Amino acid sequence: MKTIAIIPAYNEGKRIANTVLKTKKHVDKVIVVDDGSTDNTTSVARKSGAEVIRYEINRGKGYATRIGLKKAVSMRPDIIIFLDADGQHDPRYVPVFIDEIKNGADYVYGKRDLSKYPFSRKIGNFGLSLLTNMLCPTGILDTECGYRALTLNSAKKLSLKDDRYGVEMDFAYSAWKNKFKISMVSIIVPVFHKKSAMMRGFRNFFYLLKRRF
Repeated sequence: MKTIAIIPAYNEGKRIANTVLKTKKHVDKVIVVDDGSTDNTTSVARKSGAEVIRYEINRGKGYATRIGLKKAVSMRPDIIIFLDADGQHDPRYVPVFIDEIKNGADYVYGKRDLSKYPFSRKIGNFGLSLLTNMLCPTGILDTECGYRALTLNSAKKLSLKDDRYGVEMDFAYSAWKNKFKISMVSIIVPVFHKKSAMMRGFRNFFYLLKRRF
């Protein structure tokens, strides 16, 4: 089955090569969307064998995801996989995501092992996933994880609108709205990057609330 991986990236020149090279082992094509990086992300990604879509102004993860999705859909693969560029999503799980699609899932998401995360992040992630399922019941246990795979048919039904991290809520909303058959892959996160997530979580919840009603 033809598989394309989409990797949004912003200033990931130091890590993108490792992500691309490991991902290439499991898919037919890697598309890196350079979200207005000011470093050498584009040149490193190309040297590593990825097709790169680049624009000059940083627009956000959601915008980069939509751009990559549009390009991938136009190439008509059987499976489209999304993963982050910063090393938090280990490409060794890609075959597991593919197997779940082959077994009949429309949409497969990664559930991170958060045992080594700060307590505040654990609570925040649990709370946002709980609230998301109250608004859009899907059973997704880690709504903030950007590691996911879809069939081409499911990808065509996605309704992604937010330019930034609200795109994670767009995926959950679309999965609920289209009644996707959902499966999960448990993943271990090899590296943890400290990022402010509390306000992002609140923003994402209110964004989903607006979309839902």
